[in-house]
Amino acid sequence: MNDSLHIALCTSLDEVQKACDLFQQVWSGGPTVVPMDLGVAMVHAGGYCALATYQGRVVGASLGFLGQRGTQQVLHSHVTASTIAGTGFAMKQHQKAWALEHGLSGITWTFDPLVRRNSYFNLVKLAATGIEFLPEFYGPMTDDINAGDLSDRVLCLWDITKPDESTTSDSLRHTALAQHDGNPVVHGIQPGIENVIELPADFEALRALNHPSVPKWRLAMRECLDPYLNQGWTLTGMMKKEALILSPPQESA
Repeated sequence: MNDSLHIALCTSLDEVQKACDLFQQVWSGGPTVVPMDLGVAMVHAGGYCALATYQGRVVGASLGFLGQRGTQQVLHSHVTASTIAGTGFAMKQHQKAWALEHGLSGITWTFDPLVRRNSYFNLVKLAATGIEFLPEFYGPMTDDINAGDLSDRVLCLWDITKPDESTTSDSLRHTALAQHDGNPVVHGIQPGIENVIELPADFEALRALNHPSVPKWRLAMRECLDPYLNQGWTLTGMMKKEALILSPPQESA
C-alpha cells in the first residue's frame, strides 16, 4: 500500500474541503468536526493540514496547530482520520517531519485510554507518553462513535527527538484495575511502583451496544488516572496489548 499512498500538505480550498469532508465521514451523526472556514484560516495562519490519498481517493486527513507545554513549543494534532490500515502511522510520520522542519521537539494529541488499539498505537508503536488526564474534555459528544459516553481523554506527548521505540521493564507491578466477568474491579493505585490498568477487550463494541458496563469502565478509569496523571505519573506502555502501564513520577536527581 505504501507505494501508492501519497501524503501532502493542503494548499488549496479544495484540499482543505476534502480533509473536512473526511473528518465528517468518520465522525458522522454529530456537529461539524472542523468547519471549512476554520480549516482554511488555520492553514493560512501556519497550522498543519495534510491529506492522504491512495489510488486517487482520499483515505486520510490530519489537522493541527502550534501549542505550548511549559517552555516547549509543540504541534498539537487536533484531529486525524484514516480509512485504511497503515495510513494513521504514515500520517504521524508526516507530522513528525513537518514538526522537526519547524523547529519543534514534540507533538501532542488526545486519545481515549479505554480503546485498546488507540492506546497501543500511541504508547507502544509511536512510544508517546500519556501525561495528563482530561475528564469530559470535549463535553457531551453526539456523533455516532461517542454518543452517550463521557468524553474523558488522555493527553499524550510524543518526543520526536528520540527513536520511536517503546521501553519494557521488569519492575514490580501492581494491578490497580482488573477485569472480572467483563466488568472493572478497582484495587487502587500502589504508590512508588508501576501499576497495571486492564482494559476491556473491545470497548468500542460495548459502547455501540450501550452495554451497562460502559459507564462502569469509564468511571473506573477516571478513578485510576484522574488524580495521578495530573500529579507526575505517566502512561508509559502496555502489557500484551491488554493493559496500560501507569508509572510513578521519576525522582529528581
